[in-house]
Amino acid sequence: MWVASSGDSPNFLESARVVYGKASHLLDGCTAKGDTPFHCAARAGMVKMLSQLISLARAEGGSGDRVKEVLRKPNKQGETALHEALRFADKARVEAMVSMLMAADAELARVPPVDGTSPLYLAVLLGHDDFAEKLHEHDEGLSYSGPNGQNALHAAVLGSIRMTENLLKWNKDLSKQGDKNKGSTPLHFAASRGFPEMVTALLNSDKSIAYQPDNGGSFPIHVAVIGKNHNVVYELLTKCPDCAQQQDAQGKTFLHIAAQQGYSDLFCFVFPMLQGKAKGKPNFASIINMQDNDGNTGLHLAVKAGTLRPFYFMMLDKDVTLNLSNCEQKTALDLSQSNIPTGVDFDLDPRRTIHSLLKLAGGRYGGAHSGNHDPKLDEKEEAKKIMDCTQTIGVVAGLVVTITFAAAFSVPGGYRADDDPKLSNHTAGTPVLAASPSFQAFIIANNIAMFCSTMATISITYTGVPTVDIRTRKSAFGCSVFFLNSSARSFAAAFAFGMYAALAPVAHAAAVVTWICMAATLVDVAWFVTLFSTSQLVLCNRLGIGACMLRFVGLAVVPLIAVLWPYAIIGGFLAYSKSHGIH
Repeated sequence: MWVASSGDSPNFLESARVVYGKASHLLDGCTAKGDTPFHCAARAGMVKMLSQLISLARAEGGSGDRVKEVLRKPNKQGETALHEALRFADKARVEAMVSMLMAADAELARVPPVDGTSPLYLAVLLGHDDFAEKLHEHDEGLSYSGPNGQNALHAAVLGSIRMTENLLKWNKDLSKQGDKNKGSTPLHFAASRGFPEMVTALLNSDKSIAYQPDNGGSFPIHVAVIGKNHNVVYELLTKCPDCAQQQDAQGKTFLHIAAQQGYSDLFCFVFPMLQGKAKGKPNFASIINMQDNDGNTGLHLAVKAGTLRPFYFMMLDKDVTLNLSNCEQKTALDLSQSNIPTGVDFDLDPRRTIHSLLKLAGGRYGGAHSGNHDPKLDEKEEAKKIMDCTQTIGVVAGLVVTITFAAAFSVPGGYRADDDPKLSNHTAGTPVLAASPSFQAFIIANNIAMFCSTMATISITYTGVPTVDIRTRKSAFGCSVFFLNSSARSFAAAFAFGMYAALAPVAHAAAVVTWICMAATLVDVAWFVTLFSTSQLVLCNRLGIGACMLRFVGLAVVPLIAVLWPYAIIGGFLAYSKSHGIH
């Protein structure tokens, strides 16, 4: 064994011949792992040594049976020397060894049992397409088998369109074979990994495989959705429109799974096609209200997932029925109500938006309605949540108070000195830029920031006192967040106005850039406007503009005022100053 794997120089080749002459039985002797000298030579890439060993075996019997016997002898992993040759890194040596082995035994690629890893499977898995084709050229009856009931096509669809097409030409039935673990066919593999070109090749060969489930009852389209491969889903629906109605063991269509996972990209790419907007495409109405074994529609599961985009797409389609009840007699509105977080939460939480839209769109409670859908408030958990945030908010609020206080006495431009030649109409000690509207806006914004940060500090004081009722602490926490948010906005505005007042006379471009940078602090306002606008468009599409506008004031004006009131005060002051000529 050592001689076979150590080298193939003339000295080693002579040593192998001498050892064989003294102990010929070692030619097919095995190590503890079942490896013969042929395995060792192939694993080490010793082309000349492998040729020497084959010559020694051929010399034992003219018929060639002895050569086949030693070459086909598997190790404990069920693999022959051909497997070891295919694993070698140097492709030139691999080609030489494969050609040599197949020339010595043209049927060597048939050796592995049904459940073993055939040389063809290994070549495909390693990306050796040339060698896989060479194996097939030598023997068209070679084994296609792979581990765990797989075949070479399972490996090919994971990365080689060339081998996928070849294998389908060589043996079309490979596409219908499921593995032993889950019963997954090559199409399941390709759909799971997201290879649309492989899916296309498989379906062009045989469309019936799109309707073959695995052992768990999942069809390829379900696997594609679980893997979040919308391109594969689109391809399956294009080639096989009936896939849209396939239900797994739980009665779920691909739409149920997409809604359950909150897979928004699928809706963006596939939803227009399913709505029948493209000629010859499946009509979405046939599955939009389909219920699974628990009675849930896609809308139920989208509401449970609490993800906005799939929910929006559902709501945009007027064929979606809002008030279907599941097996527990719960409608989508029931589920959304119980899904709303208790205690302190974010006002723009998607689950709250979903509940509001369902209610405004005419959603109703189901037969399971008991008069109270609100989950009971966990006071201990709520108190812990508030306490975890109190320290951070308190530190930030205190910091803003300090900065705004300091800014009030360190104004941009400084103060007028006693010997200032321009003191004819001004008092010493007054700000130099006091007459500038930008400076006055700076003072107003800084005062608002000071007021809001102070109110946030006062409010946060109550949230950290355990003796205060939890509901009062919850309200105080909400107030502190509101005032801290307003303080930050006002502080940013004060900075921009202050810099503009100081820089505009001498560096106008720098002052404008400062304003642009500060405008970036309004990104959350843009976020709010985007979310609100999207919700309103969805609602308008379903109810009409007239009915939607009746709800606009309560939904939009109050939240917008809560966000923008500091800017409204500052803008109002500037407008008033300009109209009355105040300086």
